[in-house]
Parts: sequence; structure tokens; C-alpha cells
Amino acid sequence: MLRQITLLTVAIFAFVGQVSAQKYKPKKIFHLEAKSARFVGSGVSNESYYFKPSLELGLGIQYPITSRVSFSPQLNLSQRGFSGKTIFSDSAYTKRSITTQYLDVSPNFEIKLGSLSEFGSGYSIWGGPYLGIGLWDNSTYEKRAQTTSGFYATTTTNGESFSRDIRRVDMGVKLGIGIVTQNFVSFGLTYQTGLINISTEPGELRNQSLGFYMRVFFDEIL
Repeated sequence: MLRQITLLTVAIFAFVGQVSAQKYKPKKIFHLEAKSARFVGSGVSNESYYFKPSLELGLGIQYPITSRVSFSPQLNLSQRGFSGKTIFSDSAYTKRSITTQYLDVSPNFEIKLGSLSEFGSGYSIWGGPYLGIGLWDNSTYEKRAQTTSGFYATTTTNGESFSRDIRRVDMGVKLGIGIVTQNFVSFGLTYQTGLINISTEPGELRNQSLGFYMRVFFDEIL
């Protein structure tokens, strides 16, 4: 009898330990985000801001520190940029659309609120600093002005802002808040703001975005 009780106790502890390890072991993160990006600062003070749709894809790993706190570093391929227009008169204006592509390294921390059950739902607050390295970009400039003959003409040029007026290095802070369902999928809002001037010309420019995200957490699947 004593032997059976001992074996049953060991089996129960082994089962509990296995469930606990399954629940709190590191998980891989797939991150997808749709956002609106823009520049802020004195370099765009005279421009009217337009909606600039951007996407972000990323992969990361969630390392649990406690049952509620995790270290979740991510590597993201992130679009940023700006779309704006400067109006000089009813017929004269300058319009520009800049799309920049960065590779971001983000050592995030995450806090879970609410239920800790494997099949429960709760809230998630995550964020941290990021370092972005510019990979490539696409910029379009449209200018409508009066010619010497008195008529108005529109000219359009394309170029690369990284080699002309935008620095490749960007640093800032990103925060997210959302709902976690069954410790598997998370949905919510993000806010990102640059902390350094990325303009090579007079006038400060900093990246900023507001978006919606989805994060999926995997264990043995990936």
C-alpha cells in the first residue's frame, strides 16, 4: 500500500510539473500589425498630414519571468513614413509621400492582467525601446507651381530619402495594450514614437505611428 501511495504521489507531482512547464515555458511570437505612420516635428510644421497606411511583420520569443511578467524580444520588419501636403495658394502646392522600411530590434517586456488560466482571457501590456536600421525606401514628390509663362504645371519626381534627407538609424519607444485569449492569440492597439531626429536637413523629424496588432503564440508548432 505504501509503495502504491508513493508511486501515485510521484505520478501526481510529475503530471503537475509537466503541466506547469507546458504552461510557462518559452513561446514563439508571430506579430502582425496594420498602422498609420507619420513624421512629427518642426520639419513638417507647415504640412497637412494625410493617412499613411503601413504594415509590420515580426517574430519573437516570450520568456516567462513570473506567471505575469515576461521578457519578449522581437525582430520586426516595419514600414514607416509620411504623406503630407504644403499648400501655397489655390493652385500651387507641394505633396510628398515617403515610405521607409526598417529592421527593428525590440527588447520588450510584457505584463499580463486578469485570468492566468490556460483557457481564460486577460489583458496584456507590453513595450520597450527599439532600434531601427533603414533598409530601403520609396519617395514620391509632386510639385505644382506657376511657370514663367503664367500657367501652372505639375512635376513628379521619385527618389530615395535615405540617401538624401532621412537618416537610416531610428530609436524610440513602442507600447501595446490588448486582450489575450487562451494564452494563444492577442489583439490590441500600439503606439510608437521616435526619440531621435532622423532628418539630415534643418527642421526636426521623428517617426510616429498608431496601429492595431495581432500576436499569435506558439510552442512546439514552430
